[in-house]
Amino acid sequence: MSFAKRLWIMVDLETSGPVYSRHSLTELGAVVGSRERGVIDRFEVLLTPVGDEVRTSRASYDRALREGVAPAVGMGRLRDWASPHLAAGATFVARPAAFDWPWVVHYAWQHLGANPFGFKAVCASSWFEARGRRFDVKLPHVAVRDAEIQLEHFLANG
Repeated sequence: MSFAKRLWIMVDLETSGPVYSRHSLTELGAVVGSRERGVIDRFEVLLTPVGDEVRTSRASYDRALREGVAPAVGMGRLRDWASPHLAAGATFVARPAAFDWPWVVHYAWQHLGANPFGFKAVCASSWFEARGRRFDVKLPHVAVRDAEIQLEHFLANG
């Protein structure tokens, strides 16, 4: 399938620190689209923190404490949202996938018993670097908005 037609699910998240067995995934955003169709759908969820250690993203952590849903509920919503897009051939992409992918895998297996994305992820930063370019965008650090900005940049320049 050509790049223009291929569906991508760009995932972005906010966490309370870098270690998924120690910190909490507090905010998860995903946006699906293709170069040909642009952004076609968005997903956003706040997850109740599973611990109280906060080294990063204090605002997201505090918001998740007030408004978050249980991780199993939030990950179930992600699975249900992603399912038709995955059935249509969408591929998980993140920047950097080395950070976002393990968090999604850990939370999916921990709270759902399976990862809806399977075992395949693409790193947008590596994709650009392999082509001699840098993936450079400014982000507001709101997961769903970050995912949308990154997907639009990936589709326009990938």
